[in-house]
Amino acid sequence: MMVDESVVIAVPVGVVWRALADPGERAEWWDYIDLDLVPGGKLEERWSDEHGEPMVTLGQVMEVDEVRLIRFTWADEGQPVPTEVHISLHPQGGVTLVRIRESGRDLMPDGNALASDHRAGWRVHLTNLRRHLERT
Repeated sequence: MMVDESVVIAVPVGVVWRALADPGERAEWWDYIDLDLVPGGKLEERWSDEHGEPMVTLGQVMEVDEVRLIRFTWADEGQPVPTEVHISLHPQGGVTLVRIRESGRDLMPDGNALASDHRAGWRVHLTNLRRHLERT
């Protein structure tokens, strides 16, 4: 039940890193997440479910390797255990492969459905990131 999504963005890796790491820039494509991008930093995502009910996802930054990797745990409200997310950047000439892997859904009774939901959510975030960077 590993979520594994990626996108190639037609900008250098440093530009992608800035869009992930800088709060002002991140707000341009993912405005409802608060992320303190240092080991031990807090993550809070406020969103609405399919019924319009407000939800909160909380997490903690585990590792930051500048211009290469962000690793954090997070859990939606009511989720029994957190999952672990790796966002890795892979320069390929003048473009960048952004890969997101999320693990831990296999520890949950409804893990397949949640993995499917998160797969779709990560595709939206990656598309928003690519659109933001390729138009600026």
